[in-house]
Amino acid sequence: RLRQSIDTAVHFNVMDEADVSKLDALRKRTAAASGEKLSFLPFVMSAVCRALKAFPSLNATVDDEANEIIRNRSIHIGMAADTEHGLTVPVIFDADTLGVLQLAREIDNLARMTRDRSIPRDLLMGSTFTISNVGSYAGRFATPVINYPEVAILGVGRVRDGVSVSDGAIRIAKLMPLSLAADHRVVDGAEAAKCLQHIIDLLQAPEALLTPARG
Repeated sequence: RLRQSIDTAVHFNVMDEADVSKLDALRKRTAAASGEKLSFLPFVMSAVCRALKAFPSLNATVDDEANEIIRNRSIHIGMAADTEHGLTVPVIFDADTLGVLQLAREIDNLARMTRDRSIPRDLLMGSTFTISNVGSYAGRFATPVINYPEVAILGVGRVRDGVSVSDGAIRIAKLMPLSLAADHRVVDGAEAAKCLQHIIDLLQAPEALLTPARG
């Protein structure tokens, strides 16, 4: 599928960083209140769901045989996972109907089933957009390969301490690198850049991300 994506889709990338200092504080408060471990990923997923509603062309799939572009109403998020058995993309269906804690539980459950190879086949198919958490190992920016027949994928880099400038003031902030790859046959550069900026804006004002995008 990756080979088909490279041979078929016209890849391009837009990259930027989000200041997730407020998100980091919210994540820690929410984890403490719930008693559950909570990473950045469910917050990113919640932001992506909202961005896909604002920019539905990135939630599309391509049927090259029929020469059709299908805009999907449902948001099914694929989660690229590296395992001992190779790259796997389990899917959270209707991710926009779930809050952050529900997303976190789904992520953990899918990761566990993927690792022990108990995941059913129907949870490995049908995604409409994929997130690749490359920062769980190392690295900042990436050029992720689109999960064909989808038209976009978001690579999330490792959160690090860096310098942020706001209103002329310099401070140390938590910075999250983001790399959005899209298929230029379906998505133009301006739309991809606006979608990425929307994701960044949501991550930098994160309170709304706790609840489902659709509710």
